[in-house]
Amino acid sequence: MGLLLVLRPPQAHPKSLRRATRAQRREHRRADAEEWEIAQQRGWLLDVEVEKLLSLVNSAGGTRLPILGQLDPWADTVLDRRDLPPLEADVDRLEAVAGDDVQGELVAAMRKLLLNWRTEPDLMLHCYGD
Repeated sequence: MGLLLVLRPPQAHPKSLRRATRAQRREHRRADAEEWEIAQQRGWLLDVEVEKLLSLVNSAGGTRLPILGQLDPWADTVLDRRDLPPLEADVDRLEAVAGDDVQGELVAAMRKLLLNWRTEPDLMLHCYGD
């Protein structure tokens, strides 16, 4: 199970594809796949294993973390620029408790994503849970 973190422009509320034709559904999925590929090339996408993240968050204080401690890894969430400073503080706390190379790599990847977010002020951090 994973948590997908993606920097994206603000999104309009998605239209329901419930009554869409198969061709419309296929086109919608193709457009999403292209967007994810571009985001990954730009360093705007991070696919995190939920178990690894939860273990690290629990070691760093669990629900006392203002952003990561409140994030539901099984639901979708959107964070805006006001959430960046407390999120960076959460990542600092994760770094302080990272016990092995795997956790260190996760923290480094999260830090890189946040750095990319700092350079792209018009984007929001979309978190897509399993």
